[in-house]
Amino acid sequence: MKNFKHHNYQIALVTLDLTEMDEHVIRYAALISRSLPLERIFFLHVAKNLELPEELIQKYPTLMAPLDESIQADIEQKVKPYFQGSDVKTECIVRDGAPIDKILKLANVKAVDLILMGRKKSLKGSGLVSSHIARKCPCSLLLVPENFKPELKKVLVPVDFSEHSALAVKQAEVLTKNSSEDIALLHVYNVPAGYYKIGKTYEEFDEIISGHAKNDCAKFQKEHQFSADLKCSYLSSKLAENEKLVHTKAVEFGADLIAIGSRGRTTASSILMGSLAEKLVFHESDIPVLIVKNKGENMGFLEAILRL
Repeated sequence: MKNFKHHNYQIALVTLDLTEMDEHVIRYAALISRSLPLERIFFLHVAKNLELPEELIQKYPTLMAPLDESIQADIEQKVKPYFQGSDVKTECIVRDGAPIDKILKLANVKAVDLILMGRKKSLKGSGLVSSHIARKCPCSLLLVPENFKPELKKVLVPVDFSEHSALAVKQAEVLTKNSSEDIALLHVYNVPAGYYKIGKTYEEFDEIISGHAKNDCAKFQKEHQFSADLKCSYLSSKLAENEKLVHTKAVEFGADLIAIGSRGRTTASSILMGSLAEKLVFHESDIPVLIVKNKGENMGFLEAILRL
């Protein structure tokens, strides 16, 4: 793959917000650490402001125990039971400032391969930070809902037969230990609006487009040496909104995870795959979503040079 080297996830960053959601995200980090070759996990909380007001410090000098240290100790206490006896090294970090900036900075500095974030159903707007991170982070992003199944066996991969889709399938192979029957591919296609101009019915043109997609899938599987046993479903986006089709298929398949490439193979499909990945960020679901990126792709040229 040109500039697309399949990358094992070795360093993960888990974001915590000191709510009950943290328990779910930590539990999922422990679950996924049994399927991925993770070596180190950073647990990060970004507090709005860790400074105590000057008047308080003067009035109560004993308050000087730094707030970040007590938050860090609290996080360590939550994390420890899940990683006892594990080879994965864990480190808890507390920063203050703007969450998005601090998360992205730490992801760059620590050369993180995977960011895990909670996805809350009940909180309005909680998807905004996730969608910003999804767009800007230099690595893959895994969104963890509150009520996930405590196992990781089956993965659904929406594909457009691009290099980014291939990375998502390769990641699914790692997670399912190369079990083809536990991976389902899904290709959602559009029938162009002007199909009637060439004297075809919608059904006839639908058949032509899905036929092309099947050929593309065969080439895709051959080019990337994926097992011929990998099954792909084809759905027209006329049936429903793309993210709903993906979710319905994932439920039908019994998927424990949806893995999707962050971009497509052409500018148009890149926008389509990117927007589908983003819509899945906001789509209410109990199925975790992994947005697979080609590591470092979003990194600016200067940052890339500085990291060398």
